[in-house]
Amino acid sequence: MRKAEQFVLDMGSYRITVTRKRVKNVNFRIGSNGEALMSVPIHISRAEAERCARDHAAWFEQALARSEARKGTVPQNWATGEVLNVWGTPTRLRVVGADETQVPCELVNGELVVRDGDGSMRWRLIAVEEWLQEQLRNRLGELMFRCQESVGAWATSITIRRMKTRWGSCTPSTGRIRINTALAECPPTCTETVLVHELCHLRVSNHGTQFKALMDLCCPGWRATQRWLDEHPPTTR
Repeated sequence: MRKAEQFVLDMGSYRITVTRKRVKNVNFRIGSNGEALMSVPIHISRAEAERCARDHAAWFEQALARSEARKGTVPQNWATGEVLNVWGTPTRLRVVGADETQVPCELVNGELVVRDGDGSMRWRLIAVEEWLQEQLRNRLGELMFRCQESVGAWATSITIRRMKTRWGSCTPSTGRIRINTALAECPPTCTETVLVHELCHLRVSNHGTQFKALMDLCCPGWRATQRWLDEHPPTTR
């Protein structure tokens, strides 16, 4: 199999990393680090790729602006005053002294209170990450029965973990589903859309007509949410 090839297009105010690989269509996205990315079929020339990129310059500029704006909701030091999205709502962090009688992290009066265990940024990051996973686990618990019954597919297990590029993934042969912790930072509808998406893949492995019809039936309005997810790549730690 021919290896994927990459080259960079200089668009003036930004650059696009283009990957030639075995895909049918040209795809655009913004990476988790805010980089402009484009994948094209192997037969597409550099000149053709550049023409396509310039035709979609407005999309890239808007998507890069959204990505830059989101950086303000990704804490750098996990310190008081920084902001983190919680279910799509910008939420201020407040770091306080450790108290063994209380939980390490909780939402109090609209602030995310983190009780600092050992004074390190890593401790605070882990405390918040575990709290986000708990929020997402609770949300999934509320959705699981209804969504599985609607799709007609049942997962054997669901794992919540931070993923670099995917909101979710599954293994149809085993029924295992993986969900990105970052969904706890997104509007609540995103969790249901991703869960139903992965459940549908337990029945239909591709993204063809049958898959989309099943999504329309089980999760009306999923297309708008999917567009939002495509335009807002997962945050990484």
